[in-house]
Amino acid sequence: MTFRTDSAEPGRTGYDLARLLVWERSLAKYDADPETELERRVHKLFTEDEHRRALDYLAASEQDTDRLAAIEAGLGGDTISDAAWLVGQLRTAWARLDELRDRIDNSGTLIDLHYMAEGIDYVRGSRVQNELRDTVR
Repeated sequence: MTFRTDSAEPGRTGYDLARLLVWERSLAKYDADPETELERRVHKLFTEDEHRRALDYLAASEQDTDRLAAIEAGLGGDTISDAAWLVGQLRTAWARLDELRDRIDNSGTLIDLHYMAEGIDYVRGSRVQNELRDTVR
């Protein structure tokens, strides 16, 4: 299956593309073969570049815990520097974000999927989005 050759809507931002990708994923899951249906929808709606941009937008929000651990290791026993404080703040923020993602992902059918798709720039990296990125690649 091939991607579109010309954009359906030139000038769409990464946010717009990612939002559409999440929305299409939510619609495809009701098909008998969700992965094939998602692939069909993606190839019909996106150019190859737009698809890559949407995936990049979603991937940019992933937590790089290995890199953070390496930064912490580089700090040694330092607990008072600005870098140590920032690492602690980032760990706290990621923990809170994980809890928020879990609440969203576990909300089931009570959440409006369109509203969920619009929330990408507020709650990046939802586990649903990560699953989407892994499925479409």
